[in-house]
Amino acid sequence: MNINAEGIVLRQRKIAGNRRMIVLFTKQYGKLSAGTSINERGRSKAALALRPFTYAEYDIFKGREAYNINSATVLCSYYSIGEDINRYMTAASFLEYLEKVLDEEMAMPALFNLSLDFLKSVSQTKGSAETLLYAFIVKSLRMLGVMPEMNCCVNCGKELEAINEPRSFSVSSGGIICEDCAQIERQGGSSLIYKPSFSIIDVFKYFESKPLATFEKVDLKPEDARTVRGILSNYTERYLDVNVLGITKGSEE
Repeated sequence: MNINAEGIVLRQRKIAGNRRMIVLFTKQYGKLSAGTSINERGRSKAALALRPFTYAEYDIFKGREAYNINSATVLCSYYSIGEDINRYMTAASFLEYLEKVLDEEMAMPALFNLSLDFLKSVSQTKGSAETLLYAFIVKSLRMLGVMPEMNCCVNCGKELEAINEPRSFSVSSGGIICEDCAQIERQGGSSLIYKPSFSIIDVFKYFESKPLATFEKVDLKPEDARTVRGILSNYTERYLDVNVLGITKGSEE
């Protein structure tokens, strides 16, 4: 059976018989691993569609146990990502994140559309590419069912208005916690409590509510960016078993 799907290449590798295995994130079918005999180094349109940072349409044969890419047509190539090392490294982390959080053959069209928005924004950003990645990850947490609790203390339910600033963020509990609950966690030996000098609630809600294009010209303060990176590193590692941001450490209080 032949299927047609829009997709983004997440990874490729050589396999036997001068073939390649391509890991695709498709809009219609989710993550697929498909073999192909198309020469990635060729100059054909199909060859270009096998390269990273390319959005393409794929004609795929679905067998009983495997997929094979017969042909492909490029819809948009975000080649400018490779012209800047910061954009390239950030976009590479984005691809790695997607490959690890996606389940095989489970369609996630909203996350696919968000991924296209990310590629477009990161290819033309004038600000920090990392800020775009942080915003993408925060937005994806809701879609993946692991968004942290940001509206009340995740442990006791105390309303935000009753929690004095600055509020703590507990990776272990999965969201904002009041000082009483933070003390209990500390006594229990938790080292994954952050007490940022800024409102992490406002930052996360801003990331979630605004389109990714908003962050093409936005830079966080270096110290705030380090805290956000630390929280997201530990949080995604704990709840998604993924850490593409390279930081795993204890509390910052």
